Amino acid sequence: MRVSQETALRLRWVPNALTVARLLALPAICWMLVQATGPTDALAAWTFAAVALTDFIDGRLARALDAETTFGRLADPFADRMLVAVGLIGLIAIDRMGPVGPLVILVRDLVVIAGVVVMRNTGREVRVDMLGKFSSFLVMAAVGLALLSTAKWIDVMFWIAVGLSVATFANYVRTAVKALRGRGSSTQT
Repeated sequence: MRVSQETALRLRWVPNALTVARLLALPAICWMLVQATGPTDALAAWTFAAVALTDFIDGRLARALDAETTFGRLADPFADRMLVAVGLIGLIAIDRMGPVGPLVILVRDLVVIAGVVVMRNTGREVRVDMLGKFSSFLVMAAVGLALLSTAKWIDVMFWIAVGLSVATFANYVRTAVKALRGRGSSTQT
């Protein structure tokens, strides 16, 4: 997507605004899930999907508008993890899923966030690799679909997302250890 330099300058605030909007939408999704009467909730699912879509949009806009910021590099993945956490906790709360799979992803995300903080404190640049992006996409898609339907294929997709989350975590640990030992100045998350 190409935009004029003048337009890009006027719109540079939009990607960060979408990230903030994603965070502000979390209480609404929580409320919908608290109000849910069954193992699924269409309104929560579609709202979750719309909010998750802003992750894709804000990243594309930030690159297209040359509007990548330190705030965005920190807040965007945090907003993603919080959205996923709300969805995963919601799946447990509405009895759509047992706690094991969601807790694996939640614990993994907490450890990754702590790792990112440690890496930043040691002066290492933290970037998301393609496997991490795909893993996040698959988790978001599986959570959104699980909020919408109890179809078995969605459960299979969810467990594939859990497995991929564990695999990407192992890759993050390997890369971080290598960087901390001095064989690299950056790591990918």
